[in-house]
Amino acid sequence: MRIISLKNVNKYYKTGNSSFHAIKDINLDIEEGEFVVILGKSGSGKSTLLNIIGGLDSYDSGEVIMDGFSYKNADDTIMSEFRCKKIGFVFQSYNLIPVLNVYENITFPINISGEKIDNKYITNIIKELGLDGKEKSFPNQLSGGQQQRVAIARALANKPKIILADEPTGNLDTAIGKDVLHLLTTEIKEYGHTLVMITHDPDIAKYADRIVTIEDGKIV
Repeated sequence: MRIISLKNVNKYYKTGNSSFHAIKDINLDIEEGEFVVILGKSGSGKSTLLNIIGGLDSYDSGEVIMDGFSYKNADDTIMSEFRCKKIGFVFQSYNLIPVLNVYENITFPINISGEKIDNKYITNIIKELGLDGKEKSFPNQLSGGQQQRVAIARALANKPKIILADEPTGNLDTAIGKDVLHLLTTEIKEYGHTLVMITHDPDIAKYADRIVTIEDGKIV
């Protein structure tokens, strides 16, 4: 079943009197439960494409449909609510909230959505990601690998259908990065989520069900 569909999507960045065509006529379909890597060099447009898929960035023409919902004409409030319920994000820089402990960071998306916390589910995620005993620790007390595990747990906490990951191992050394990637992909398969990840690393891309390569804003 198709869960993400992009149809002739274009994105321009305007600077003064000039404009840059960042995303060029992108057509992309992603199936439910699929792990897709968007592979490209720095400046290829992969981050812009991921942000458009996640509703974090606007686009100038075309259409984006996720789980039957079209982004076209959706205002900021509607998009925010949709993201909160349907999408989990994992960022390269972790983006944890420093004044919240591990448990509070993980459950933050649930609290802002107004949903009830499924304590059994959260406890299970914490255990599977090797964060037992760290629930009351703060981000500055954790290693980089542990912080990224917290970020993965946070992305999974609200039981979203789609996980979007932006270079999730980019700030980690090779061994820890592979460990985090293994945990992420294992969790995705166990809970049936769809995973879309961007990377510049072909070795990471090998873990995917499908690789989509982007160059100069176009899928090649």
